[in-house]
Formats: sequence, structure tokens, C-alpha cells
Amino acid sequence: MNTFGETIRQLRLSRSISQEDLAEGLFDRSTLSKIESDKVYPSRENANEMIFRLSLGLNEFEYVQKGYLPTKKSKILYELLNLQTSTETDKIKKIIVDCSATNDDDLKRISLVLKALLLLNEKDGLEPAKKLVQPIWNDYLSKIKILTITDICLLNMIAYAFDYETNKQIINKILYTINNYYPFLKSLKCSVLINLSNLHIDEENYQKAKDTLTQADKLAQEVGQYDKSLLCRSEIALCDQDYKQALYYADLLNKIGASTVAQPLKEEINNKQKLHN
Repeated sequence: MNTFGETIRQLRLSRSISQEDLAEGLFDRSTLSKIESDKVYPSRENANEMIFRLSLGLNEFEYVQKGYLPTKKSKILYELLNLQTSTETDKIKKIIVDCSATNDDDLKRISLVLKALLLLNEKDGLEPAKKLVQPIWNDYLSKIKILTITDICLLNMIAYAFDYETNKQIINKILYTINNYYPFLKSLKCSVLINLSNLHIDEENYQKAKDTLTQADKLAQEVGQYDKSLLCRSEIALCDQDYKQALYYADLLNKIGASTVAQPLKEEINNKQKLHN
């Protein structure tokens, strides 16, 4: 495995970027030369900015640094991104175990978020779950200028732990980061938009919720995630109080094998229909 400095130099030269251009606005050329020689180490913010200037995400950079071999962290992140609901307890417990044998801060945060997910499945588990994950935003990620893919994934999973205004701040920061640094993360952006629509629904702003869900539906179709597309369409029907149409899409979710998404959705539809009647 190459050092951080060696990898920065390798990538900079392969892209024909001068030291002056890569260092501009961060530090002088001589400091970058020392970084590339592993004589000094940049702050996390400056390290991330250099990586982005090299047109890479942090996971891609780590992949290059490791000699183009998948890392343990990248495998765990892949499993995390592919979790469907908090009820997939076996998968969640496996990832927690995988995170346990490391001192990596990102993996520690992943473990905390997943432990909180398990608490959500328990009676009276909501408040303990909130207390477990709120410091991830309050004490750390709220202060970070540029979020990593791991940061975004975790924040999207702990939206339930914050009030409306804090969630708006979090989601706006996530969407800004995706749009400016990770435009290829269409699936993750889709999930964030679905969370944003839930905020609008909680505030009974149904038109904004429908507009947001329409954006999410388009993204879901672009990446072939038809379970998310059907979820969006069902929620749009719910905003219109069209319970028959909402159940139709929920039934389609069952038919394509997305029962873990369909079941809580059906419960939501039935509850809202009872309140409406």
C-alpha cells in the first residue's frame, strides 16, 4: 500500500496537474512537496479537498492507495448502502461485527448507527436510539465542510433523530455535497429526497412533498431501483389521499419481492385511511 503523499503525487502527475494548481488556496507549493514526500500531513479538510481536485471520491482514492484492491471499509460501506430497512437484523448484526475489530472512526460511527437501528425495533427504543446517534451530527459532522460518502450515508440513516429544522440543515448539506462532489450518487440522492419528502409531509406541505417525490421517482428509474420508484408513487398517491392507488403500488412492491418496504408502507396507508375516514 502506498502512503497518502505517494498516492497524491502519483495521481497528480497522471493528471498533469502542477503542484501550484493542486495547492492553490490551501497552502504553498513547498508544503505540498513536503506532503508528497510524507514529511508533513495535511488536515482532513485539506486532504479531502486535494482528493476532490484530483476528480476522485474518498473511497476511490483509498482504492488507488490500496493498490486497486477493495478495502474492508469499502466492503462494509457497500453492505450499508444496500440495507433496505431496519428490520434486516441479521445483516445489521453482521456489519456491526465486521466494524468491531477496528479503530477506524468511520466504522465506529457506522456501528453506532446500526446499533441504533436495532434499538428502533424494540419497544421504547426510539429515545435511546436518538441519544446514541445525535452526537454524530452535533459534535462532528455539522462542523465538517465537505462530507464523505460514508458521512452522507450515515446522516441519511439517522434523520429520525432530529427535529424538523435540524433535518432541513442536514438534508440541504447532503444535497449540496452530492450535487457538487458526487453527482454519480443518484441512488443515495434518491433516498435523501425521499427523507426530505417525509419532512414536508410531517409539516403537511403536500405539494412540496409531491414535487420532491417526483424528483426521487425520476432518479430511481434512472438507476433501475424500481422498489424506490414504486414507494415514491405510493407516497404521492397518499399525499392526494388516493388510498386505492397507494395500496396498488404497495401491492406491486410485494410482487417484485420488496416485502420489507411494502409491509410498513401498507401499515402507513391503512393508518392514514382510518384517520381520514
